[in-house]
Amino acid sequence: MAKGDPMQAIAIGHQALDDVGRLTSRRAADDLKELRRFAGQHRTLEEAAHLRQRITITLQT
Repeated sequence: MAKGDPMQAIAIGHQALDDVGRLTSRRAADDLKELRRFAGQHRTLEEAAHLRQRITITLQT
């Protein structure tokens, strides 16, 4: 998302969240936080806001 197509990164991010289940890895959590930060740079994209929301929920569980 930082260097490529944000829509493609959003789709991949959603797919990863669909597959993750319960998050137990600190490294995976850190990666999600970074993706959420990158998604925050695309505030005009509703899809990015939805991805940020899903990441936040996943990190809280």
